Amino acid sequence: MKKYILQLFFIFCIFSNFLISAESQEELLGMFKSGIISKEDYEILKADISKDNMLSIDGEYLYELRVNGEVVTKTYKVLFKNKKSYFPLKEFFDAIGFKNYKLKDKVLECYLGNSLEKIEIDGKRIKRETGKNIILQEGDIIFENEELYLANNIFKDIFLSNYREDNENYRLYFYTNFSTPEELKIRLNRTKEELEEENKKNTLIYSNKFKFFELGYLRTEFNQIFKRNKDNGKSGFKKDWEGELEYQGVLLAGQLTTEYDLKEKKFNDVILRYDELWKQHTLELGNYSANSTAREWGLSFKKDKGYILTSDKTYIIKENVPIGSRVELLYLGVPIDVQDAQNGMVIFENSNIKGNREYILKIYQPDGVITLRKINTTTDYNQQNKGQVEYDINMREDHDSGKVKMDTKIYYGLTNTLTVGLGYNREIEELNNNYQYLDIGKLELIYSDFIFRNPYVLAFEDNRVFNKIYDKNKNMSIKNKNSQIYKGQIDINNFKFKGEFESKDRYYDEKNRFNYTVEYRPFSELEFEYEKEIIKYYDNRTGKDIDEIFRTSYSKSFGNLLVSGEYQKSIKEKQSYSVNLYYNGFRTFTTRLENKWANDGEDYETSFTIFNSNNRVIDYTLEFKYSEKEKDMVTFRFTFKYDNWFNFESFIDKKGNQEYKVGLDRITDLKNPRLKLENMDSCRVKVVTFIDLNDNNICDADEPRIDNVKVKIGQKEIMTNNRGEGILYDIPNHVTYDLKPIIRKPSFILGDNIIQVRGKNTSTLTAYIPVKPMLTLTGIVNIDPEITQNDEERVMIYGDILIKVKDINGKLIDMAIPDEEGIFEISGLLPKNYIIEVSYQGQKYDIKKINNKIKMSYNKNSDNIFKFEISKK
Repeated sequence: MKKYILQLFFIFCIFSNFLISAESQEELLGMFKSGIISKEDYEILKADISKDNMLSIDGEYLYELRVNGEVVTKTYKVLFKNKKSYFPLKEFFDAIGFKNYKLKDKVLECYLGNSLEKIEIDGKRIKRETGKNIILQEGDIIFENEELYLANNIFKDIFLSNYREDNENYRLYFYTNFSTPEELKIRLNRTKEELEEENKKNTLIYSNKFKFFELGYLRTEFNQIFKRNKDNGKSGFKKDWEGELEYQGVLLAGQLTTEYDLKEKKFNDVILRYDELWKQHTLELGNYSANSTAREWGLSFKKDKGYILTSDKTYIIKENVPIGSRVELLYLGVPIDVQDAQNGMVIFENSNIKGNREYILKIYQPDGVITLRKINTTTDYNQQNKGQVEYDINMREDHDSGKVKMDTKIYYGLTNTLTVGLGYNREIEELNNNYQYLDIGKLELIYSDFIFRNPYVLAFEDNRVFNKIYDKNKNMSIKNKNSQIYKGQIDINNFKFKGEFESKDRYYDEKNRFNYTVEYRPFSELEFEYEKEIIKYYDNRTGKDIDEIFRTSYSKSFGNLLVSGEYQKSIKEKQSYSVNLYYNGFRTFTTRLENKWANDGEDYETSFTIFNSNNRVIDYTLEFKYSEKEKDMVTFRFTFKYDNWFNFESFIDKKGNQEYKVGLDRITDLKNPRLKLENMDSCRVKVVTFIDLNDNNICDADEPRIDNVKVKIGQKEIMTNNRGEGILYDIPNHVTYDLKPIIRKPSFILGDNIIQVRGKNTSTLTAYIPVKPMLTLTGIVNIDPEITQNDEERVMIYGDILIKVKDINGKLIDMAIPDEEGIFEISGLLPKNYIIEVSYQGQKYDIKKINNKIKMSYNKNSDNIFKFEISKK
């Protein structure tokens, strides 16, 4: 026995001497990989090697890696070379479970974090989608054994917010500058839970009910005008005045808007509008002022896209807004124009409005509420998804002829790629010294799809005249007034190719017209466009008409500064160019400097404008303008509005012509004239709070009202009276607001309901707020004497019984344990269905679990008491 012990001791001494004599951790690492020593031995022995000795020897060393405080691996291989440490990137990604990368041909590409920032690493540089690129120096990157090693300082700059190396204990502490997969998973689970909670909530949305008529709001505008005209040789001021009344109210459940000119004693446009009547379509009925005496009736039913594309391919943004609003037009986050609403509408005609761009209308309503609307000027060719329908119906009386002209179209998506459009136009033409109807039928086919991931659109339009009227001037039948149009567009990377061919019958002078456009956008701020148009004519004209247009535009925002420029040259027109600057970095106002050179730069025009729109009390615009074309004209314009009741305007030019306006601007609620009203396009919200005894969210006749409930919409709030009612005034229309009730009585809550209101017109909107009474579940657990008649044993059984109350989806609401009498209570429950689970947690008895569905209800004559019998059966 002693012999064997001596032999084992001798072997151990030799083995220990061999281990201790290891010259470097590199040898230890080789022994560890070969299986000669265990991981524990490796950790003990490597501590005997000094830090200086370690750093002096090139090789791989195993570290414990902690990422954001959590240990992700204890065998992270750190490469030391030339007294520099290198971190393996693939191994780091694998340790944190990051899969969103690929390494091919020594080029690594990855997408980091929630923002999916693209980073590309090759042997020369590191490209970053955001941030500054890094040019790599020699020794910054090493490719070895299909792994990419980055020097610690480069690794830190790209992936870490901070890190620490503990070379004494072989530990690395990484703190990432991006969300790791584990953190994203936790955030995703949290978002999922929040969405599930939101989905369980029931949203009650209230809007205006049908009303034949309800008195609305009146806006009074009156201005005293002082004019001086130097051209007529008079130096004194001439007095004049103007006055208008604007009315907005409910008629036939629609929004009636009209304007009356006090000076001219006539009504301007009278419009009855139904906003969002059906799938974002608006119906408008109107009686429009055609000239000083004539009026015309009209009707339109269409989806409002927010902009108009004119025949000369100019974009005009046109939008209905609350009367009295001031609206900013924003591009790339910077205001480029500002307009005051006229009769509930703003119209922007600005050289910076182009196709395929997104603009924001920032609407400052008179009541201080600020809303945003997106306007996308992207040509969609009226494409529809499968089963989707879009209407565009317009009818208008023509005063000169006494007839009604019509333009109607309907688009229907047969599939997600193919849309069919049918149209009928009834135009009015003066033929043979008489007004005649011209009936035109239209057929459109729009097909869109992808080819090699490049989107394209093909469109065809055929126009056919149904009439057979003979035109004496043309010496032919009007039946020959047909035309066909072929359109196509394809986007390939940064290029867009558009083509259009139109063919016309003999009735027209033009035989056909061909237009094609090439747009190139090397990056989002810069755009080049080349357009060519060729027009061929019938026999009465020879040759063809050709025009070529070259355009380039640049728009770039630098913080609060937007710089835009444009250049255009064509065969038919001389070159023109413009440079515009917009700056909104000042605290209370925005500046705009616009410069335009036309006619090969000979005609120069500039304007400098200062305006504000974010002050609830004061709005003003200050403009200086100079034009060489109009004989060196210099003008100065200033407008000023104070607190929605006083306004001032002035205009002065170089010649000495002057005009001043001083006046009143006031809005009155005709149902409550003493109320200070700030917005005409608003409604009154009447709230009714009631105790929802049967949990159906409907205010039944026998359900009592509840008083002393505070209800808020934004900054406005009211307290319900003893009838459970209250009225909130001046709530803007077309905006969805959350009603936030604050219930002061402790035994009532709102429950899982979300209450929202969305006004459509000026009628009073009634919102019912169901208040839920909180109930208490009282339970009694009886134990059959066959199990035990011993009181002490019965109390022990009660102590081992657990009662759980869950919602209908199985989520735990509350738990309880019976007292020594077998009685328990669970409070704060709503009148709804629950699942109650009673289980025995002890070991002595075999008592089966009870799992029952119960319904809590409000009953004046009885309590919610449930009894459970526990027996051998």
